[in-house]
Amino acid sequence: MAGEKVKLLGYWASPFTLRVHWALKIKGIEYDYQEEDLPNKSPLLLQYNPVHKKIPCVPGIFGTFSKVGEEQQKIAKEARENLKILEGELGKKRFFGDTKIGFMDVASAWIICWAQIIEEIVDIKLIDAEEMPSLVSWFQNVLEAAPVLKECTPPKDKLLEHNKGFHKMLVASASP
Repeated sequence: MAGEKVKLLGYWASPFTLRVHWALKIKGIEYDYQEEDLPNKSPLLLQYNPVHKKIPCVPGIFGTFSKVGEEQQKIAKEARENLKILEGELGKKRFFGDTKIGFMDVASAWIICWAQIIEEIVDIKLIDAEEMPSLVSWFQNVLEAAPVLKECTPPKDKLLEHNKGFHKMLVASASP
């Protein structure tokens, strides 16, 4: 790949895209970003993702976002249990790798960003500061250790507005 420029194909509101932005920024790797129009995928996206022909999405934490009622409550409980696993792994450490930001931190930090958006839209608490103090302080540590992450993270109000519309669409399509 010597001499080739890194190109990131993504969607501004995608947690997958965000993780790659973060990793490239932290590593100091220069790259060109190409915003994808998801309904009209570019030939480049189709070329480099021929199997799925899409930017991946996460079914896990978003179950609380696309479901309602008892099913939503059940999924939210499962999500909290999974987040408690991360809480336990962190313990008293500043980062997953202990003293400096690493792969696991970059791979996981998006969860907090999107959990905050989901909590606000569906009015369900996923991350409680009293139950998961290590997770909450870890996220602040990540942002402080790598201020460049804030630069490429979409503004919360923009994500909130976008995802409110997405939530309405998901719930409407799930209704009988």
